[in-house]
Amino acid sequence: IFRTRLLYDKVMEEVTNDVNPLVDYVWARHILVASEEEAAVILGKLDAGQDWSALAAEFSTDESNNNNSGDLGWFDSNTMVQEFTTAAFALTEIGEISQPVETSFGWHIIQLLGKEQRAASSDQLDQLKQETFTTWLTSVKAELDIQTFDNWVDKVPTIPVTPASFSQ
Repeated sequence: IFRTRLLYDKVMEEVTNDVNPLVDYVWARHILVASEEEAAVILGKLDAGQDWSALAAEFSTDESNNNNSGDLGWFDSNTMVQEFTTAAFALTEIGEISQPVETSFGWHIIQLLGKEQRAASSDQLDQLKQETFTTWLTSVKAELDIQTFDNWVDKVPTIPVTPASFSQ
């Protein structure tokens, strides 16, 4: 068991030694509404030059931040739901506004306020390494011709048998 664990650790270290210890973060704000039509109307108002903060206060259904311009603060790619994360991280220019994005919470209009990289925490780095290793292992397994034999099924009892010496 120890030899196998040491080998696993050495292979993992070799496969993950070039994992980037930096994590991308974005700073964004959003306006959340119930329908795509509402989102399109608000996007039109933003394009016409109306104030983001006023629109967020008036229309956003996210009560946790609609009074502070919909500010979500800094977050990494594991913080928000996937659709929101994909849209927020796709924005490239500070101040850029997304098209309406649907999530399980409703429709979002997202504005990018900042982008930066930060040093990964110990947990984040471990997760990045594990994801890298799992991806590598899956690709290696896909290249192999792995055969599975079920000849052990008939030899392993499905109901445990209590030895007679235990029955008294």
